[in-house]
Parts: sequence; C-alpha cells; structure tokens
Amino acid sequence: MVTILHTADVHLDRAFSGPGMSQGVAAARRQELREAVRRLVDLAIESHADAVTIGGDLYEHGRVTLDTGNFLRQQFERMAPARVFIAPGNHDPYVPGCLYERVEWPQNVHIFAGLRFEPVPVAEGVTLWGAGHDGPALRQNILSGFRAGGGGRHLLLLHGSDTHAVPEGKPVHAPFLAEDVVATGADFALAGHYHSPRLYPQANPVFAYPGSPEALDFSEEGEHCVLRLDVGPDGASPRLLPFGRVSYSTHRIDLTSMITSDEVRSAIAGLPEGGIVRVILEGQLHPDVDLDVPALYNACAERFAFLDLVDRTQLGYDLEELAAETTTKGAFVRVMMARLEVMAGDDRELARQALVFGLRAFDRRELTV
Repeated sequence: MVTILHTADVHLDRAFSGPGMSQGVAAARRQELREAVRRLVDLAIESHADAVTIGGDLYEHGRVTLDTGNFLRQQFERMAPARVFIAPGNHDPYVPGCLYERVEWPQNVHIFAGLRFEPVPVAEGVTLWGAGHDGPALRQNILSGFRAGGGGRHLLLLHGSDTHAVPEGKPVHAPFLAEDVVATGADFALAGHYHSPRLYPQANPVFAYPGSPEALDFSEEGEHCVLRLDVGPDGASPRLLPFGRVSYSTHRIDLTSMITSDEVRSAIAGLPEGGIVRVILEGQLHPDVDLDVPALYNACAERFAFLDLVDRTQLGYDLEELAAETTTKGAFVRVMMARLEVMAGDDRELARQALVFGLRAFDRRELTV
C-alpha cells in the first residue's frame, strides 16, 4: 500500500490586506499558513506517508520571500526519504526567477516545471504524472489528448478548474472535466485551485480537491482538510482529513428591537470568543440609538483574533413623513432622497450615511465619523 498526503492552495506570504486588518493581524495570519505546512509535514512523518503532493498555489509569486523558500526547504527535508511533488499553479507559476528556481531544494523534492505531463515513480507499481503552470493565466485543457502509459497504478497531479462546478468569482485555469481524467487512463487525479474540499463524483471519485489547508477569508467558512490517498492493488482510495485550525465565522445581529447601544455591545460580546469574526449589524435602527461603530470595535475587538464590524442597518426615521415637513429638516430630507434615487454602489452608501448624520445633527446629537 502506498500512502500520499495531498494539499494545495496554501498561499504562503499572502497579503491579508482586507478592510480593517492591521499589519500585525496579517503577519499572524501568514505565520498560521507556515504552521499549516509544518503540521502537514508532521502528519506525513507520523502517518509514514510515502509522499506529499502539492497541487499548486503553494505561495504567492509577487510577494514570496527567500525566507519562505528556505522555510519550505527545511520542512520538506525533514520528511526524507519520503518524497514531495509540486505542480505549480497560477499564483506560483514556474517562470524565470521564480522561487522554485532560486531555492536549492533537497533531493526528495520534485517540481513539475512544464505543461506536458511528466512521469515520476512514487513507489514500485505507482507512477505520478504531473504538470505545472508556466504563467499566471493558463486557459488550455492540459489533459486533452494525454494518456498515462505503462503498467501499475497511475496518478495525476495538476492545478486546474473542474468546469462543471466553477465557484462564483473564481477564474478558470487549465479547465477539465471528470471525463477528461477518465480518458487519460489514470486511476485518480490530485487537483488544486478550488479552496473547498471535494471528492468528485462522491460515489466513485476520480479526482479530488483537498481545499486550502487553512481558510483564507470569509468566503471560506467551514471545514478545511488535507487529502489522504491510499493506493493499492484494488485502486486508489481517497479520504478527506479535517485539518484547519483557523476559524472564520459571520454573525448577523438584528438591531430592530434594541433601544440602547449597550444592547448592541452585549450582543457582540455574547458571541463565541476567538477566531476571525465578521459581525453584520442589520435591521431597523431606532433613532435614539447612538450606533458608534468604532467605539463598538474598541470595546469588543480583544475578544476575537480579528473583528470586522459591518453596519447594514436601515434608517429608523420615517423619511416620507419628514420629507413632508415644511421645515429646513424636511427640505434636507427631500434633497437627499432625490440624490439617493439616482445613486448606486459606494456613492449611494455614502449618501445614506450623510443623510443619517444630517438627521442626527438636526436632532442635536453628537456625530461619530
């Protein structure tokens, strides 16, 4: 039996430059990605894996440092004599001057540098065929026309898009379908690019995405895994292993029934501590509530690894009634409502905030910008 641990889409040296994310938090997140690599190597050693495969996007080409390259070299060297096989993806393509060229890798590391599938023996009777991206935008199906030849079991390692299930907003790179994998004659394909774990088809899988080992943003809530693939005389048996330790979560708090800012603060403080948390404040905001988002953040942020507060509350004013007033306030509301009707996107949101601030000023309430 041959055992392989498969991962992809680690994205070492990622910027983590989202709204409100400080340099310190971003640095901590980058360190967590390194720790994921370290834990993967530990797992490979503990489980006596024959090899670790990485399906691309191990790092981010535009930001990666030699410090990270040396870290990877040291970690992979710990696994010897077990092998490490890497198929570069669109974020870590094999291009002149890339990290893959600049690091002196140990003998147990093999990087697939070309678009044509290259065979490498993993163990007696098991051959791994790998191909890597040579640029950031590979649009061709690299499986088209390829056939795995020879006896024994054959595996594929690639970074590409299963085109029957492209996640919303995810660019298509090296597109393929399950039937393309079957047509190669390979027993199984180890893929990278999609950040959620998936075996396809579930009943009798022919390829798998392990997903990113750690969640990278709020679009990746849920369990994150590595893949264990056992290859024997009867074929390839894949199993997703829970692995991620970083927790992203989104919570919605309806402020409609609240009449003090203390109630809002208590609701946020009542959420589970730790993790990377986004809180969406929504509902109808009572005019008497001083919703000071920066103050809420300062009061609650230390409970979480990172806190993102999003104000999506609606005005608690009856605008139609206010607009009917023959007062300066009424004139102000009429002008702002007319502007809101022709605005969209960020401009509309800024105008909405201006309307709220203006009404609070008319009510002689202190403003917080």
